[in-house]
Amino acid sequence: MSNLDKLNKILCDVFDYASADDLSDELGPDEIEEWDSLAHVELVTQMEGTFEIGFEVIDVSRMYTIGDIKKILKKYGVQL
Repeated sequence: MSNLDKLNKILCDVFDYASADDLSDELGPDEIEEWDSLAHVELVTQMEGTFEIGFEVIDVSRMYTIGDIKKILKKYGVQL
């Protein structure tokens, strides 16, 4: 499973999406009803465990969209 597939699975699990086809880089908390503070913590926790990284607090606070998440993961060496 590719890293992008892993990320899409996490996003679908956390935000209760049936398919990654419904996700786009522009989506954020304003568009995804389930993206609240608790879901954000769950998202970060799952990504850290899956990709074996530890995010800095500033990066966690800058995850405004799915596209931002991808950029931040790349900063930590995760190839998508």
